Amino acid sequence: MKLREELPDFSRDLKWMNGKQTKEQLIGEVPLLVHFWSVSCNLCKTSVETINKWKVLHSGKFKIVSVHMPRKQEDIDEQLIQVLTKKWNMSHPVCLDHQLIVTKAFQNRIVPSFYLFDKNGLLRHVQSGENGMHMLEKRLTFLMKEK
Repeated sequence: MKLREELPDFSRDLKWMNGKQTKEQLIGEVPLLVHFWSVSCNLCKTSVETINKWKVLHSGKFKIVSVHMPRKQEDIDEQLIQVLTKKWNMSHPVCLDHQLIVTKAFQNRIVPSFYLFDKNGLLRHVQSGENGMHMLEKRLTFLMKEK
């Protein structure tokens, strides 16, 4: 995806944990953080811990959707995904993208990855890997203050 591109649709056929979301529900009053992760990603736990801190710190000032992107066949174990989402306190919506529909729409290849959209649904920042979380938070804070 390129900066200023519009948030892609989330297929209505996808499975969700913690509540199904549509593009229309996600765009609006606050910025949106789309987070790609996988159960086989060792770095993903740290990124989820950081996101959880932001959720507490900036309560209600941004939305988050996590997209589970399997990297190998074993990653589609829904029971394992459910165990980890509970263990890691992922109370926000989690899309199970086992057919890589959302992953392809975002042109994503790496976990963890982060796509930050403004309240109008336009892509404003992309971050891949665990480095740069401070910059991602700065961009998020900027978008939360943007009118």
